[in-house]
Amino acid sequence: ESRSREEKAAFDRMLNSTMDLWYAHRSVTVVLLTQLPDELPAGFDQSRTYDTRGWTTFERCSAELAKSYQLQVARWKLVIDVADEGGCSQRRLPTTPARMAQLLAGCRFTNGADSATVLALYAQTATAVLGTVEKLSYQGLPLVRGDPWCSPSRLAEALNYCQRLRHLVLRGSRLGDDEVEELVAGLEGGALPALEALHLGANRFAARGTGACCALLRRGVAPQLQHLSLSFMPTLGDESAAALAAALATGSLPHKLAVDVSFCSLADEGAKAIAAALPLAGPSCNIICWFNQFGLAGQSAMLAALDAKHGPAFAHGTKVMSLFTFPFSAALVRAAALGGRRAAESGRTLAC
Repeated sequence: ESRSREEKAAFDRMLNSTMDLWYAHRSVTVVLLTQLPDELPAGFDQSRTYDTRGWTTFERCSAELAKSYQLQVARWKLVIDVADEGGCSQRRLPTTPARMAQLLAGCRFTNGADSATVLALYAQTATAVLGTVEKLSYQGLPLVRGDPWCSPSRLAEALNYCQRLRHLVLRGSRLGDDEVEELVAGLEGGALPALEALHLGANRFAARGTGACCALLRRGVAPQLQHLSLSFMPTLGDESAAALAAALATGSLPHKLAVDVSFCSLADEGAKAIAAALPLAGPSCNIICWFNQFGLAGQSAMLAALDAKHGPAFAHGTKVMSLFTFPFSAALVRAAALGGRRAAESGRTLAC
């Protein structure tokens, strides 16, 4: 039965003005019915599965734009696939409008004219949601090169839309040097203009990845960044410290940046390199490096550099705390770093 004029007006308003609320809102739980029922009407085309249909593709990708992976209090997933034995859906990164155009090209619609409508609606929804989201967390989600849904390059494509993003959490995402370089290469100049905190702790990259992160900041990405966490990474040693020191010495990193390299593998040489570069960094740049593997010489150099730059303060002592007085300190720090990384990779909350 055809709609009345009032019904059509209401339908059009819902379709064009409120569709994003039904699927993409961060507080709405979305249930996916991805599996066909056991009993189907005679003549039903079973090749038309959930993943090959245009509207269901729109609905799922909209739901995956900016939701939290898990509510920390209620402990349920915000995107639930009832066909999954665990009662959740496989986590996927946001789909950009360009990616959606590729997906819809392979999808089927009952009404062929719907394809253009769905693409336009998705572009509107994705631009609005990604453009206004302030926090994204992918803690524990492996970012794998070549993965069609969870690659570093796919994440970079989505981040280029995030004009108001303030906090980005990529803890425990198994990022190695290659993965960091792929992520960095995909970010456009001027991307993430409002980003204040970037959590890269509990990953697996070393000097090359550290240098890529610093190069990213030097070319104007995330100019407002105030906190860069590289903690709980036993792969970060003196070579990584040298890459960080070289970037600090240019004075081109964000001027209020604080870099956290706690629970890493910095020894005296790395600590001295950072201490020597700190006076050349921005006026408010800071370093937090407690529980590493440097001894008294590295600790003294860091403490002197912090006091010279920011004035003597008791808090500087806590930023360079170490266990160098104990014979087992290096093994203990490494064990703590590995434990923190495993916790983050499992998705459990970790302040790093």
